[in-house]
Amino acid sequence: MVATRTEVQEVQPISSHKNNYDLNFMRQKIFAYEKTIKDDFNIFKGDLLEREACSFVTSNMNAFLFGLISDSSVKAEIAWSLPYRLKERLHHFDLNKIANMDIDELTGIIKEKPALHRYPLNIAKYLKAAAELLISKYESNASNIWANGASAAEIVSRLEEFKGISHKKAALGSLLLVRDLGIDIKDKENINIAYDIHIRRICLRAGFCSQDTIEDVTMAGKRLLPEFPGRLTSSFWAIGRDICRPTNPLCSECPLDDVCEHNLSLGEDIHA
Repeated sequence: MVATRTEVQEVQPISSHKNNYDLNFMRQKIFAYEKTIKDDFNIFKGDLLEREACSFVTSNMNAFLFGLISDSSVKAEIAWSLPYRLKERLHHFDLNKIANMDIDELTGIIKEKPALHRYPLNIAKYLKAAAELLISKYESNASNIWANGASAAEIVSRLEEFKGISHKKAALGSLLLVRDLGIDIKDKENINIAYDIHIRRICLRAGFCSQDTIEDVTMAGKRLLPEFPGRLTSSFWAIGRDICRPTNPLCSECPLDDVCEHNLSLGEDIHA
């Protein structure tokens, strides 16, 4: 796969790497792998979601926000199906009605078998609070969070105002908006690689960073692809889940094998 001029822009070398591999070569390896996985690990474009649930969260931005909030402690397909399943059970998706619901009632609906989430009470609190904030600050429309040319930093900051959205999830949300929903965010250099367990393990083992902190992993992403660090998220996540596993990693199958320090003793004990 031939990288574009933007993709091969020169950046500061990763000084910790003992062989000081050329970053352009490393990126081309990553982009080539990205092309092979296509949409296999894309929650919206792959086969993880049923058509109706996928259509709902990609066409209704309030549902998208609810899905992002729910994306914690459960499989992604469960989290992102929750808005559609909730609408089915409520027989509506009216923010005013959701904001005025009793927490116990909303919890019971989420908890009803099959449960829509592993932690129904917490999610009920988060979604009710989200509905209230959307009504009071964003005219009942989550699209206003990123409207009018908002920067990536502004979007992340606004998403973090919602209960249940950490900095990690806010960064993921901004990435999904650009990559999958076609939202034009001009400062893509401020959309960071996700601080995910699989990605953290790769960065430590490969020598991209020396410490498991959000600052170190974020800076590793910026050094690897300064113009759009978040683009690395899908490839690194897929490598970490299926190849660079906590134990018995399949190094010979890894696209980063040639540029990896193979610090395999690191990363086994990383938890979310």
